[in-house]
Amino acid sequence: MELQSDLWLDQPDAHLRIDERLAAGLITPDEAARLRTFVDFGFLTFPIDLDEGFCKAFDDDVNGFWTDRPADLAVSPPMEGPISFRDWDGKVKAPGYRIPDMHSHSDRALDIYLHPELFRMVELIYGERAIAFQSLYFEYGSQQSLHRDPMFVFTDPPTHLLASWVALEDVTEESGPLAYVPGSHRLPWFEFTPGSILCGHEITKERREEFNSTTEALMHERGLQVERLTCRRGDAFIWHYGLVHGGTRIADKAFTRKSFVTHYCTAADKKSRTAGMNIRDGGALKRVRTTTERVIERDGRRGLDNPVRNR
Repeated sequence: MELQSDLWLDQPDAHLRIDERLAAGLITPDEAARLRTFVDFGFLTFPIDLDEGFCKAFDDDVNGFWTDRPADLAVSPPMEGPISFRDWDGKVKAPGYRIPDMHSHSDRALDIYLHPELFRMVELIYGERAIAFQSLYFEYGSQQSLHRDPMFVFTDPPTHLLASWVALEDVTEESGPLAYVPGSHRLPWFEFTPGSILCGHEITKERREEFNSTTEALMHERGLQVERLTCRRGDAFIWHYGLVHGGTRIADKAFTRKSFVTHYCTAADKKSRTAGMNIRDGGALKRVRTTTERVIERDGRRGLDNPVRNR
């Protein structure tokens, strides 16, 4: 299956368009080089300024959630869906946990969510205004199998999805670094059901395994290899909606891999977001879902608020 994209960097003359923008002074030589890498390989990298003090304050915010247990912020324990911090009674900071949308409760997370350098590159890729619509904090490597984001993250159209990953500490081989496959953004798409690339909860294990084997065969056919992203604190990685990526095995359980992910869409195509979490209702857990249209804005950069905030 092929996805039809209207993004200018997905067009056959993308390199020519980059040259034209550079000649017109619309982009810098560094930005042009990053965009060329994005066109050819499906990702780009550059450092942003996150000093030790910033990352220490970010850690303090995370530790504060585990102490204060806000009811309107979720934690996603390993292999489980989001649950209100207030109602989670399991292990604190269990390896593999995540915090969705902490930009609603942390100024440091919001700084990255609406970071000017990240937004600059995202909007150059889109060629129009962008909006951040969800975030995810990882303390440990995800160890997630190889996948493509539109399988799990919905935008309409699916080609208007971008993501950034920012290292909050130095990432080594021991900590289970990000895995990615340069050039895989041009692979055909796997249909989990006829006409659909979504891999929902109803998709069987066998169908997921078929995706894995099909993707591996295509990678082998085209000579594509998995690479691992070891990097320094503050390094940013922005990837194409079609890039095959995941998380590698954590070689040493003593190592964390603190990082922050943001997803973006074209602002014209993302006006709201719905999300859910489990809360305690008597002795049982109940799933609640809420929708937000509230936009947080900073110097013209815009992002959707956490849907469960102030619930």
